[in-house]
Amino acid sequence: MAAEVEAAGGTVEKFIGDAVVAAFGVPAAQEDHAERALHAALAMQRRLAEIFGESLSLRIGVNTGEIVLGRAREGSSFVTGDTVNVAARLEQAADPGAVLVGERTAHAVRGAFEFAAPTTVDAKGKPQGISCQQLVRALSLMRPRGVGGLGLAFVGRDAELELLQATCRRVVDEGRPHLLTVLGEAGVGKTRLMREFWQWLGVQSPEPLRRTGRCLPYGQGITYWPLGEILKEHFGMLESDRPEALLLRLGARKILGLTLGLDVAGDLHPLVARDRLHDAWAEFLEELVGEQPAVILVEDLHWADDELLDLLEFLLRGVHGPMLLLCTARPELLDVRPGWGGARRIGTLLELEPLSREDSSRMIEALLATDIPAEMRRLVVVKAEGNPFFVEELLGAWIDQGALALDKGRWTVREPLAGFEVPDSVQAVLSARIDLLGPDEKAALQAASVIGRFFWTGPIYELLPETTPDFRVLEERDFVRRRSGSSIAGETEFVFKHQLTREVAYGSLPKAKRARLHAGFAAWLERFGGSRDDHAALLAHHYAESVRPEDADLVWIGDEDELERLGEKAVAWLRRAAELAASRYEIREALALLDQALALEADDRAKIGILRKVGEVHMLNYDPEGFRRAMEEALALEPDRAVAADVYAKLAFYGRGRAYMWKEPPPTELGERWLTKALELAERKTEARAEALIARALSTPDAGAEAAAEGLVLAEALGTPRLIVSACEAQALVASTAGRFGQACDWAGRALEALPMVGDPGVRIHQHWLAGFVFLRGGRIADVAPLADECDRLAAQLTPHEEVHAVALRALLHSVKGQWRELGQLTARAETAAEANAETQLNWRSLVVCALGLVHLGEEAKARMLEERVFEGPVVAGPPEREPAFLRLALLRGDLNEAARLLGHVPTSVDPWGLDAAAARLDALAVLGERARVEEEAAAFLESDSYTRPFALRALGLVRGEPARVAQALAQFDAMGLEWQAAETRALNELLRESR
Repeated sequence: MAAEVEAAGGTVEKFIGDAVVAAFGVPAAQEDHAERALHAALAMQRRLAEIFGESLSLRIGVNTGEIVLGRAREGSSFVTGDTVNVAARLEQAADPGAVLVGERTAHAVRGAFEFAAPTTVDAKGKPQGISCQQLVRALSLMRPRGVGGLGLAFVGRDAELELLQATCRRVVDEGRPHLLTVLGEAGVGKTRLMREFWQWLGVQSPEPLRRTGRCLPYGQGITYWPLGEILKEHFGMLESDRPEALLLRLGARKILGLTLGLDVAGDLHPLVARDRLHDAWAEFLEELVGEQPAVILVEDLHWADDELLDLLEFLLRGVHGPMLLLCTARPELLDVRPGWGGARRIGTLLELEPLSREDSSRMIEALLATDIPAEMRRLVVVKAEGNPFFVEELLGAWIDQGALALDKGRWTVREPLAGFEVPDSVQAVLSARIDLLGPDEKAALQAASVIGRFFWTGPIYELLPETTPDFRVLEERDFVRRRSGSSIAGETEFVFKHQLTREVAYGSLPKAKRARLHAGFAAWLERFGGSRDDHAALLAHHYAESVRPEDADLVWIGDEDELERLGEKAVAWLRRAAELAASRYEIREALALLDQALALEADDRAKIGILRKVGEVHMLNYDPEGFRRAMEEALALEPDRAVAADVYAKLAFYGRGRAYMWKEPPPTELGERWLTKALELAERKTEARAEALIARALSTPDAGAEAAAEGLVLAEALGTPRLIVSACEAQALVASTAGRFGQACDWAGRALEALPMVGDPGVRIHQHWLAGFVFLRGGRIADVAPLADECDRLAAQLTPHEEVHAVALRALLHSVKGQWRELGQLTARAETAAEANAETQLNWRSLVVCALGLVHLGEEAKARMLEERVFEGPVVAGPPEREPAFLRLALLRGDLNEAARLLGHVPTSVDPWGLDAAAARLDALAVLGERARVEEEAAAFLESDSYTRPFALRALGLVRGEPARVAQALAQFDAMGLEWQAAETRALNELLRESR
């Protein structure tokens, strides 16, 4: 405990039994000794909780006043007097785990701490108060001091406050989450409204748990920053805490460390890490609201990334309990999320309009607590246009300029109004007020704007070594406000009163000075944090801003060595921040960081590495075109042989072996060139050669047996799980193409057996999906349903790309089994998947298969609409007529002319994703009486165990008039569990027998 006292600037004076006496302000006086004492008290409580949990707690009493400082014989000091005696009585009266303070202490720290009740001590020293708690981190909860003596004003928002209060009561009464978003332009009073609401919450019973965080307007890779602030507030974490200490406080919720920017994903695929993070947040908040109602405030949501918005919406669905999710934002939020808030049953949108002229006048009276000349009032009202922040700043500007001055507690007009400028915008007002500051204070405010909305005095002094700014001046003029405590031990922390103030201060900096301040703060932060991952995004931002390409040559002219050093730092931190963002599946953020790194990097070898990472991130998002661009840019920089071989192999694998992923697959000639170069450059026994061989087998399975075999041997020798699985896939495709369907099923099974070694859920769903098609072709119908179930489960966690494929397998399984009702019910899901991913070929094919189910159910009109959508939308790997479901639709409708036409489009060869093609062709040829063509096409399937064999037998039996053949088909349909096909065959056989 002594360490916590000393860290706050106190001195442990003596031990009395199990009690400790600590003094602040002795032997050297400190103007903030009362605040330091309370910070130490809270730090001691947190420290004890970390060590002993709830099994042990402290009782602490804090008092302020004069003391007697004596000296013991041994030379040590001791303190005594009435102040110490009252502090002891406060400690004795405090509840376990509480901090009880005296009246003078409470008065000394007003505005920095909130108290559970008025805290006083009577004349006999009897404590009348209860406890204190550290003020939470949000600006909206602080007690503002006003501009140079201005009062507080809350006018014109009574109805809005009542709505917030009523919503909170409803959340508590109904016991379920609700989203309330307060929308308004900058300065219109969102923060002021939140402050009033927060104070109201503090006197409710039961008092809701209150937590808050704010989105930042700058930097990449800070998606979850507001939630990180909420975690820090809840667990009492400091910026000065080491990552190990942060993880210790999270305990079993280690995955929440992703919110703080920590590298805790390990080997998890980014999508899995993202989902676990979402689930962990839902569980964490549900646990909190299980104990008491909670109000979670997220401010400035207009700066939020999509991933944060997605998580917040997920929490509204995933948390079951009384939680009010309260957000503030500017109107542009609705540009990126038009349906946010008001469009949802669990959401309310509250739009703050500008104050009326009457309310603006009332606000002026409340701020000044006196009247002012009508002309001055009119100017303020007209210029401010109902913006409360503008009203305050206009009055503050006149105070700064001397137009208004306090005289015996009243504001008076000191000079003729005509002599003072009246700016036309709040930004202009702020700029004028900043220019009136002394040079040291102005420099400090500008340096603070570089650090961010929150800042500390320590780095300011370091950035401005030749200045002695007085931060009290900045406080008195209400540019900044001191925060309760500090997120860095031993540092005084401030916050800009308004984001606009920071923006104007930042904009007033010359580019050269701004860049050097960014560089200086980045160096301070790196040294302070010891190059921690949770600071990676901030370090990337500040280092990158210090060497912006458009300014760097002028800023660092004559100091090229420093420019090079800073550039290297910027690239290193941008790459690290991108890696961490990608590990959380923040694709846009990761790509933006990598693009910045690429723009700053001068070395071609390093650029190649960045471009390869860009390609990897694009493939995380199933964007093969972006992947191709990055890989081709890397090749244009002439990498060495090994790197070039790896790049060409990956291009060949995705360009030739995964052609179905592309909207427009690369031309065959180009894909073959990539493949040839990969095999030419790759050394033996390398992953590049194995990947190229697998790509060869996947792209030309009819001639790929040798490549598939060699690729498997090499993959197993290398022991690379991903390559082993892909090699088994290649073997399955080669076997299917050759008509060896049983072998193909065996290879698909081997791929599934190897999957536990692969953590990528994208690979897992692909192999389950592929095995589903292989087993269907092999006639192992009963084995497909579990694979389709697993595809559905995985697709729910992944992207629309996987959902399209999961729907395709499910639709095909229903159609094969004649489950027309289930297929019809799948239509809505197929439509949603198709709309979400128009660039995948299976999206439209599933619509046609669903149309087949609808026709069987008699819903002809809806089926026709689905068919029309296929031809109206973008078609991948067309023409659409190649889909055998169209042929079956023509047969079902009795349109034999259309069936004859479609036979020219439906392929005769094995289609990996269209196993019904041969069966549909045989059915159509039999109906059309094309005996010669039936004889020719059926022959390939008579000797193999496959899904198509009973169709071949049935078609031959029908065109030859041989009931025995049809009976064989019937037996095989029954054996496969294809009841609908069996029933159809039984009826056909009866007709055939009757005709004879």
